Amino acid sequence: MKKFIKITVLLLIINSTFLIQYCFSQWITQLEPGHPIRDIEFINLKTGWACGDARIYKTTNGGENWIMQSNPAQHIIQQIHPVNENVVYAAGWWTFLKTTNGGEDWSTIFSGGPGSGLPVLEGLYFLNENTGWLCGVVVAMKTTDGGDTFIDSMRIEANLYDIFFRNEMEGIASGITGVICKTSNGGANWERTIITGSGPMYDFMRLTFIGDQTGWVGGNVVFRTTDFGTTWDSIGTAGYGTNEGAYCIEFSSMNIGYTGGTSALMFKTTDGGYTWRQEEISSLNTGFIRDIYAYNDSIVWAGCGLKIIHTTTGGQVFVNQVSNEIPANFILHQNYPNPFNNQTTIEFDIKKKGNYSLIVYDCLGRKRDEVFNEYLNAGSYSVSYNGDELQSGVYFYRLSADGNVVETRKMTLIK
Repeated sequence: MKKFIKITVLLLIINSTFLIQYCFSQWITQLEPGHPIRDIEFINLKTGWACGDARIYKTTNGGENWIMQSNPAQHIIQQIHPVNENVVYAAGWWTFLKTTNGGEDWSTIFSGGPGSGLPVLEGLYFLNENTGWLCGVVVAMKTTDGGDTFIDSMRIEANLYDIFFRNEMEGIASGITGVICKTSNGGANWERTIITGSGPMYDFMRLTFIGDQTGWVGGNVVFRTTDFGTTWDSIGTAGYGTNEGAYCIEFSSMNIGYTGGTSALMFKTTDGGYTWRQEEISSLNTGFIRDIYAYNDSIVWAGCGLKIIHTTTGGQVFVNQVSNEIPANFILHQNYPNPFNNQTTIEFDIKKKGNYSLIVYDCLGRKRDEVFNEYLNAGSYSVSYNGDELQSGVYFYRLSADGNVVETRKMTLIK
C-alpha cells in the first residue's frame, strides 16, 4: 500500500510539472548546452543556428535536435548571421568566422585575444554572401568580398552591440548608454542620433526592424522609429523592476513583439509596443534572456540562460473574453475560416466557471497541440489558433471542462 501511494504522488507531481510547462507557459526546452546562448537565427522554418561561448549549434528540424559544430573560436561568439543555407558568418570577441558549407567547416577570418590588436566584436549584418558590416567596442567595419578585406574600418566613440542595413548605403547601429548611430554612405561615416529622454540607463543591445522603415530598440523603455532611424519616439514600458533590465527585443510583425533580459523576464506586446504583458516562463527555471528570434507571430525561439526555449503558439495564448453574460448552454462553435491556411479563430460559450482546455488531435486521435489550459469564468470566449507546424489535413479540436469533454469539432488545414 505504501508503494502505491508513493507512485501515485510521483505521478501527480510529474503531471503537475507537465501542465505548468506545456499548458500555462506554452514554452518548452529544446537544448541545455550548459553555457549561455547569445544568438539564434533561422533561414527557414527548419534550419537555424545558435551560438554562445565559443560554440556553434545547428538544427535542420526546427530545433528538435541541435548539433554542435566544430569551430576554431577561442572566445565568446556574440552573434551569428546565416546568409543562406551554405554561407554563415559569426562574430565575437577578437573573432570573426565564416562557413561556406552550412557549418560543416568553419574558417577563421581573424582570431586572437587580449592584446592582439583585433576588435572586440558584438554584432554583424550581411546583405548577401559578400557585403556585410561588423560592430563592436569603438569600431564599425565593412567588407564587400566576404571578409577578405575591410574597405571601411573606423573608430566610433561608443560600444556598439547590434547593426542593421536596409540596403548597401543606409544602416543603423545601436549600443550602450542610449547610443544609436546612422550611416547613409555604406558605413564610411556614422552620425549619432539624438533620442529625447533616453538617458544613460537605457542600453540598446538589440535592434529589430519590420520592413525598411519601422524599427524598435530598448526594452525597459521601448523606442520606435517609422523613418529608418531619423527620429525615435518612446512608446511603451515593459514591467522590469528597478534592479532588472531588458537586453533583447524582437518583433515578428508590426504588432507582435517580445523583449527579454535579466531575471528570466520576458514580455510580449500585441499592439506594436505600447503595452506589454509578462510571459509565463518561470517554470522552465531560465536565466538571463540574451536573444529572441521570431520566425513569425507564433513560432519563436529564445536563448534563456543555459537553454534554448521554443514556442509554437506565440508564447502565452491569450483567451479573449468577448462577453461575461452567462450563456444558457455549453457551446463549441465551428472555427472560422474553415478550411483555413495556418490561422483560424475558435469561439466557445461556457455557462459555469472552471478549468478549461482546448486540445487539437489528428485523425488517428493523437494529441498534436494544446491551445490553452486555464481557469475561466462563465461567458463567451474567442481564441486565435495557428497551425504553422501542422501538415495539411483534417484535425479535431476538443473543449474540456475540469477534465470532462464538452464538445469536439472538426477543422481542415490547407497549406
